[in-house]
Amino acid sequence: MALTDKQMNFVNEYMKDMNATAAYLRAGYKCTEEAARRAASRLLTNVDVMSEIGQRTDKMQEESGMSVQWVLDKYKYIIEKNVDIDPVVAKGALDSVAKHYGMFKERVEHSGDLSFKVSLPKGFGDDADD
Repeated sequence: MALTDKQMNFVNEYMKDMNATAAYLRAGYKCTEEAARRAASRLLTNVDVMSEIGQRTDKMQEESGMSVQWVLDKYKYIIEKNVDIDPVVAKGALDSVAKHYGMFKERVEHSGDLSFKVSLPKGFGDDADD
């Protein structure tokens, strides 16, 4: 299905800076920033919009020669050359690679009682054997 003019404008604007809220507003939609944030988020779940963004991203990577592998290779080079010379630079590059691979997920520990009580209406489920 073809994109509407506003959806195409959204994609055009989104490709500039990958900021969905700003792209939504720049594309000509008139609303508050909060409404733009919610609506832009919904647009990014639209199959046709995401297909167009994906095609354009692939084309940009192809034209620039900067694929994910290229970026990872550059990070590897930076890490290897700076591990002894400038450990801060090496660590920054390592952090970026680890983030890309999802190696270190932030975990939140919960403590306390996590139980809950469910109250069902009288007679609910009485006919479960039928």
